[in-house]
Amino acid sequence: MRILIISQVFWPDTASVSQHLTDIAEDLVSKGNTVNVLSSRYSYEYPKVHYIPIEVYKNIRIKRLWQTGFGKSSKLGRIFDFLTFNFSSLIKLLLMKRGEYDLFIGTTVPPLISFMGVFFTRIKKARFCFWAMDLQPELAIVAGYIKENSLTAKLLLLIGDYIIKRSDLIIALDKYMVNHIIKRGGNPNKIKVVPVWPVVRDIYWGPRLENPFRMQTNFGDKIIIMYSGNLSVVHPLDTLLNASLILKNDQRFLFVFIGGGVRKKEVLKFKSDRELDNIIILPYQDRDQIHLSLGAADIHVVIHGNGCTGYTHPNKIYGAMFIGKPILYIGPIPSHITDILENCPGNIIVQHGETERVIEELILFSNMEYERWKEIGMRNMEFAHDNFRSSKLINNLISELENLC
Repeated sequence: MRILIISQVFWPDTASVSQHLTDIAEDLVSKGNTVNVLSSRYSYEYPKVHYIPIEVYKNIRIKRLWQTGFGKSSKLGRIFDFLTFNFSSLIKLLLMKRGEYDLFIGTTVPPLISFMGVFFTRIKKARFCFWAMDLQPELAIVAGYIKENSLTAKLLLLIGDYIIKRSDLIIALDKYMVNHIIKRGGNPNKIKVVPVWPVVRDIYWGPRLENPFRMQTNFGDKIIIMYSGNLSVVHPLDTLLNASLILKNDQRFLFVFIGGGVRKKEVLKFKSDRELDNIIILPYQDRDQIHLSLGAADIHVVIHGNGCTGYTHPNKIYGAMFIGKPILYIGPIPSHITDILENCPGNIIVQHGETERVIEELILFSNMEYERWKEIGMRNMEFAHDNFRSSKLINNLISELENLC
């Protein structure tokens, strides 16, 4: 197959969508397919970082397009980045020869880029796969970017419905997302559920206190409560941050935030305003080292915003489970996360606003023997290895793509 991937993020970007697309592209090339990518010249998280315009990576040809580089510092700047990337993509698609590709793959980064992908596949005689990492405009409404029933929301809904109804294949991440897609007119026969997979490539098996990342960051023997990944606007941190404030004098606990995103400033301000020494904020870690940073945690935090189930799919749970760590989940019930954790006893499930409950559970966790932590983690690991192995899920997704063409 001759395949074109259209996405604002791709290798070497650290965004989750980038890493999953890169995994798929590498596997497709290894199977003899030709893969080209239209991506951005700017790092998604760090817009001051520029990538070279044309590059071949593992036989994947990447064409990086111009866009503005405001980054996530403001809503308006982010919208300009999305719009200018869409414009650059439009120009490239217009100039593309008919029949040049058999298949286009589009995601939701930037939002609605797949609209152009679907439209041009009709002109260029190709098939289109929509990899639904989230659903718009529902997520934008929950995030507060647009008002429900506004003209913008109605327009985005029409565009999103066009993508859903005209795509030849839709990859959804969970059953809740499938239900929303069907409600919006999606053909059930064209929708396949393939969860995203852990991007962790290794596991740290050594002694807890000798983890190199733990030693490098001077965590000592503190109980590390870690949130690693995108600090998204739709996943509120209030419950976790309030717990850190109440526990500020308890020397056993250290709250560690690794990554970036819109809410990173919120964490920095919360820490600074209250002079909290029990909060540490660190940047994204390289993929080849992430097993050490994730492995330095004693319990991983997964947060899911109220009203977001089926619209977005926090995937940090997969990496945490894959390396054998207990989970603290804060969010609505049910969700795809609670569905998973129901199979793995010992993890902590609380809802937003239940700060006292979080504190009670963390204190109970701290009083457990380390062997008990390991038991919970091993159950998580076994479940993740049985159900979310990257090789298994990548093969499933590629089989769906091959069946399409």
